[in-house]
Amino acid sequence: MASVGETVPGGPLQLERSTGLLYTLGPQHPPVLSVAPGASVRIETELNIGDVLHADGDQFDVSMVRPPYLNPATGPIWIEGSGPGDMVVCSIDSIEVISPGLTGLIPGLSPFPDWIREQEWGVLSKVVPIRDGSVVWPDGRLLPVRPMVGVIGCAPLLDSISTVDNGPHGGNLDVQELTAGCTVMLPVAVEGALFALGDCHALQGDGELCGLGGIECRTWTTVSLDVAARPPQMRWPRFEDARCIGVIACARPLEDAFRLAVRDLVEWIAADYGLTVPDALMLLGQVAEARATQIVNPKYTYVVKVDKCWLA
Repeated sequence: MASVGETVPGGPLQLERSTGLLYTLGPQHPPVLSVAPGASVRIETELNIGDVLHADGDQFDVSMVRPPYLNPATGPIWIEGSGPGDMVVCSIDSIEVISPGLTGLIPGLSPFPDWIREQEWGVLSKVVPIRDGSVVWPDGRLLPVRPMVGVIGCAPLLDSISTVDNGPHGGNLDVQELTAGCTVMLPVAVEGALFALGDCHALQGDGELCGLGGIECRTWTTVSLDVAARPPQMRWPRFEDARCIGVIACARPLEDAFRLAVRDLVEWIAADYGLTVPDALMLLGQVAEARATQIVNPKYTYVVKVDKCWLA
């Protein structure tokens, strides 16, 4: 297996999770890998609760959850030539999921906790095999694997922000669109960008209703990393796939996250597709697709996107 900075014959650079795991995204972390723009990197990601549950028959115990050491991200990666005023353009090329997967409920850790008594249903969990493109539910149901990157981001300028949290820098976004074939655009605040990713899921429903997450798992995630000038209208992460362009914003209350995403998408459309801002807003009023992808993190995530056929 290739070490840091070594090229796999015929393939990308490889970054193993043992090289460096972050529990915050911030400017103080020294890079574990430096790459030129356009580089392809195959990144090994850790399970959201750490180095436990390696076999399909392993059993979860709540003692495995050790806040604040959650959602580790692999990195950071220094991207040469990037700095304030730029954006990282990250193309997600593939996500190889590794069995087993984990989900579950812990009192007080969910979108709808019994916040006075914290009783709920106690600690419940499912450690599930992932094989042949399916998550094997304990009753035999086969749930289709739809892998995604949960944590992806660059270092903020001054703050050190937990990988459980999120913001304009990215972080714990938990957006299903961030999968193979998607290009994510992230604002850069510091020299080198200090990019990292982790907290990958084999599957997740909207809202991320289980406090332990979707089907959390380890992965090998391959990305191509490039740099471009950051548009002046860009405040929050953007993405583009074969069908849509969209904006990801995070806030509390939930409607603020929605408004922030709408504002950035309206201004993106106005800048790049020849519409005025009010015309872009009126168009989105008819064809926008929007939803909350998670309401369990410290700040909630809202995605607003539009099919590119309406922008031609």
